[in-house]
Amino acid sequence: MRVKVFVFLIAVSFLLPPSSQTMFAQGKEGARVKRELSKARKKKEKTFRVDFRNKDIQDVLKAFSAIIGKNIISDDKVRGNITVISPKRIPVSRAYQYLTSILAVKGFGVVREGNLLKVITLKDAVAQAQDIHIGRGPIDPDWLKRNKVITAIVEIEHTKPSRLAGILKRVTNTKTEVVDYDEVNTLILTGGALEINRLIRIIDKVDKPSLEEKPRDEDQGTSWGEFHLYELENQQADKLEATLKRLTLPPNLGKKKKKVKPNQPNQQQRRKNIEVVAHKESNSIIFIGNEEEWKLVKGLIQKLDTPRDQVLLEVLIVEVTADDVNSFGIDWVAGNGTAQFNSGLIASSNVIDLTPGDNFGNTTGVNTLLGFSLGVLEKGTNNVLALLNANISRQNFAVISAPQILTLDNQEAEIDVGSDVPVQTAQRIGGGTGTDQFTVNQFDYRPTGVKLKFTPQISNKDTITLNLLQEVKSISGATEDVTLNPTFQKRSIKTVIRVADNQTIVIGGLVSTKKTKSVRKIPVLGDLPILGYLFKRTSTVIQKTNLLVFITPHILTKKSVADKITQEIIELQKEENKRFEQRLK
Repeated sequence: MRVKVFVFLIAVSFLLPPSSQTMFAQGKEGARVKRELSKARKKKEKTFRVDFRNKDIQDVLKAFSAIIGKNIISDDKVRGNITVISPKRIPVSRAYQYLTSILAVKGFGVVREGNLLKVITLKDAVAQAQDIHIGRGPIDPDWLKRNKVITAIVEIEHTKPSRLAGILKRVTNTKTEVVDYDEVNTLILTGGALEINRLIRIIDKVDKPSLEEKPRDEDQGTSWGEFHLYELENQQADKLEATLKRLTLPPNLGKKKKKVKPNQPNQQQRRKNIEVVAHKESNSIIFIGNEEEWKLVKGLIQKLDTPRDQVLLEVLIVEVTADDVNSFGIDWVAGNGTAQFNSGLIASSNVIDLTPGDNFGNTTGVNTLLGFSLGVLEKGTNNVLALLNANISRQNFAVISAPQILTLDNQEAEIDVGSDVPVQTAQRIGGGTGTDQFTVNQFDYRPTGVKLKFTPQISNKDTITLNLLQEVKSISGATEDVTLNPTFQKRSIKTVIRVADNQTIVIGGLVSTKKTKSVRKIPVLGDLPILGYLFKRTSTVIQKTNLLVFITPHILTKKSVADKITQEIIELQKEENKRFEQRLK
């Protein structure tokens, strides 16, 4: 009976005018009748079915133009085929939104100009977007319904915009534009309204404090029950972890003390090790313990996590070497070599042929001696009777090195500038005889150059204690022949000094003097006054080496000081380059 009455009421409602329908619906069954009427009207809404199988996009646009009832034009770039199949019929009111979704998949967008719909590439649609949405609030439902191309300006509160932009670009399509501005903590998003709305929701989820459960306090300590985290600013988490693990906590810290009965023995309480874990990626320390223990450990971490100053050490190494050689003497040859006084001068000069035979004693026309040389020939022959040589030579050279190195307070630093020199250690001949023989040489490499190692310790009075090692290795009498082993010279200074900030001092002067005097003479004749110089050869060699090391430390606490010193070094280098270029001209 109720069903018949309800059907009758619906039938009557369609026959009555709208006002009568409203009055009639205010009866006992009014609310239910309204719902049924709404359903009945919706059933009469026009629908369409989407069935495009590899159809040209222009044909699809013609079909939608007829459904929507608006003119659609397309850019020349809008090409391709579309396949869309829908198992259910779609209301005509949603046709525009459906069209924009299909085109977005193919990389195209729709720009509305009055009653005209213009289909262009999504990139061009983004550039022509005129509607701007500001903030993270709801986007205009009409924009969402039409999936209109818009621009959203979103302020970022907790995350760096450039970092967040990298995340958004990975989760959106290539047609949506994401621009970051770190200077004003803002992201600018341009694209379809549906995609922009999705990105804004992602931003809301991602742009939050890293530890949302509990706000971060001033000392960067955060807690969850017995788990506590502290983000370090200056120290390295792994090194601080090793230090904390070597410490212990007082027993029963933060726990209620148990009452001890009079007859119960008092057991000795054990101290608890500090349980910490270093998280290297975030440079954080994680501590496990109660609040009282955390309070004690956090205070300790705060004392250890203090900023450390930097020290720039300028070093000037000056090495001056001087060689003085004074040589004078005369050698005699007579009787085709049967009688001679030879101090080695004749052999080293190559002036006389010393090979046995008819030419022995004859001049070769070659003289390799330095200084003044005078030969006395036998009359009418090329036989050399005597050879006189006088030579005074002086050599001076300076090695200047100026290494500079920057390090943290109480942090060891080292700089090593030089080269490796080959030194022959073994030689092997094999392969039989004659041309089949071959020689195999074995070499080791020895380092040369300047090595500087130091550890600075800054005091409260702007003085620096330097634990310093300075080493200079060089080659004495270097030669290009690798088969001739060189002689290495090593000068090193190892010391601990105290010096004021920006003060230049000399930390060492290594001075060495070597004097060698040799005399070769004919017995008795060489000892004669004045005439003895005709029968002897004297040579004096003096070698002096002076190594000075100057150091100047700079404490770089303020950025302005560091920038000033850096600029001074740059200007100095520019001046050196100018001088070098002028020498080449």
